[in-house]
Amino acid sequence: MSLLPILPPSLNEATLQQLTAGLTPQQLVWLSGYFYGQATGGAVGAGDSTATPAAAATSAAPAEKLTILYGSHTGNGKKVAEQAAEAAAARGLQAEVRDMNDYPGRQLAQEQNLLVIVSTHGEGEPPVSAEELHQFLGGPRAPKLPKLKFAVLALGDKSYLHFCQTGKDFDERLAALGATRLLDRVEADVAYKAPATQWVADVLAKLATNPAVTAGPSATAAAVVAEPLPAAQFSAENPWPAKVLESIQLNGRGSDKETHHIELDLTGSGLTYAPGDALAVRPRNHDPLVEEVLRAARLSDTAPVQLGAESLPLAAALASRRELTVLTRDVLERYAALAPHAELHGLLADTSRLQPYLYGRDVADLLLDFPTDQLTAQALTDTLRPLPTRAYSIASSLLAHPDEVHLTVGAVRYQAHGRQKQGVCSSLLADRVAVGDEVRVFVEHNEYFKLPKDPAADIIMVGAGTGIAPFRAFVEERAELGASGRNWLFFGNPHFTTDFLYQAEWQQHLKRGGLARLDVAFSRDQAAKVYVQDRLLERSRDVFGWLENGAQFYVCGDKSRLGHAVQSALAQVVQKEAGLSPEDAAAYVKNLKKQRRYLEDVY
Repeated sequence: MSLLPILPPSLNEATLQQLTAGLTPQQLVWLSGYFYGQATGGAVGAGDSTATPAAAATSAAPAEKLTILYGSHTGNGKKVAEQAAEAAAARGLQAEVRDMNDYPGRQLAQEQNLLVIVSTHGEGEPPVSAEELHQFLGGPRAPKLPKLKFAVLALGDKSYLHFCQTGKDFDERLAALGATRLLDRVEADVAYKAPATQWVADVLAKLATNPAVTAGPSATAAAVVAEPLPAAQFSAENPWPAKVLESIQLNGRGSDKETHHIELDLTGSGLTYAPGDALAVRPRNHDPLVEEVLRAARLSDTAPVQLGAESLPLAAALASRRELTVLTRDVLERYAALAPHAELHGLLADTSRLQPYLYGRDVADLLLDFPTDQLTAQALTDTLRPLPTRAYSIASSLLAHPDEVHLTVGAVRYQAHGRQKQGVCSSLLADRVAVGDEVRVFVEHNEYFKLPKDPAADIIMVGAGTGIAPFRAFVEERAELGASGRNWLFFGNPHFTTDFLYQAEWQQHLKRGGLARLDVAFSRDQAAKVYVQDRLLERSRDVFGWLENGAQFYVCGDKSRLGHAVQSALAQVVQKEAGLSPEDAAAYVKNLKKQRRYLEDVY
């Protein structure tokens, strides 16, 4: 029996097979949805006497749409949104993925089913892409949403006090406006992939129980779903053992800083990266710190503990599986259940006291400050956070250094609360691995800290200290590509003679044209301290001219000391050169961020 009994003779099965040869399954679904839409929405009208009962029902009661909104700082939220849309399409659900940066808040009144995936930037702040929608929802113009069903996935980092605050804000505000939760909010720490995958499965299962949301073949569903992202071969669970090719201390004798240039071998890994991406390193706690924790806890290093299905000695678990150098609120909360100290409970109840306590203390400090006899090896292991990877901005271009990745690492060392402290990963790279040793790594892609797609576009780069790292990659990449856009670098550090990182390379780039301009600020080489933000103000006319000519502006370095200062200085530049009010100048800079022409990699 023919499957095409109603088509004209010129359009037979052989013809259709020829026309559709080579199309992907997603494209075939799109065509199916397109023709279905033509039949039910275009060819079949309300007054068409030939409409079938099924078509009439479809026209009268169209399937509900699923909107997936993401607000992302590095691109992780976007990845989850696209994966959710792909999973929704596989279930036959209509899905549309929208960036909060481009989403009009008033459209919420027309939504029926909404998934919100949003990160928190720093201490409770929304990412730039989510700022306007976040503000709109909290303001008087936000519409009532009694017909909306929603779920929120909040992405964050528990090392910050206001963990997942932006996600909490969206969740609570949508509920306050009358919307109904499909699921309780899920909050994911830096290891977000497993909880995000589970959240997607749970929320789609919930939606699938509502027949109004199912859609059959749908042009909308297939047209907006991105191609599936390729599975990462190497990840936090399966890092690549990269051999150390080179380790050089960049600072000169007598410097107060200790910065290391590390070169790692990627040969055979298949790992690729682009300038602006980061390399995540799997650290290991320093043995002396493990011993201090064991002494403070009064526990045996050989006491067995269970981590999932794996059993291992406590010392091994503390060395490679648990965070010891950083204290977070959730650790204190779990420990307080074991250690009934009034002072500890008082800290947890008073945010103004909690943050100063956490700053600069580690697990050994906590155990010494609030000792308890109730602690067992397993209880300690369960109380502490899993040891997360540390990410470093990549300081190289694959085009310039095939099969290699370079890092610029500042060794963290400090005295606090009567003990000498050091960064878990920076000290590993600086002190405990040598040329020929292996470091376990994988690439973390940062979608929003990238070179312009237009090679003729100009760029302004502002970095201090190790914030120089991605700009070394940027300039190398553009030099290899022969990009015609001009590159202007602002770099700051304490002293010219000891702290001018990659000085010879920058001089070569200036000579060869890879750098059009270089401005440096060595803060302690004169009586009055001079910083990169001061150089921006001194060069205000040219900086503004480059911006008006379409230049992209990049900032990398310490968020509290550099990020805010540079943003403020740039607003002053705009105010002076454009003759704007402070408010309008701030709006100009904010608009650069919305256009993704002002990009930050701050920490």
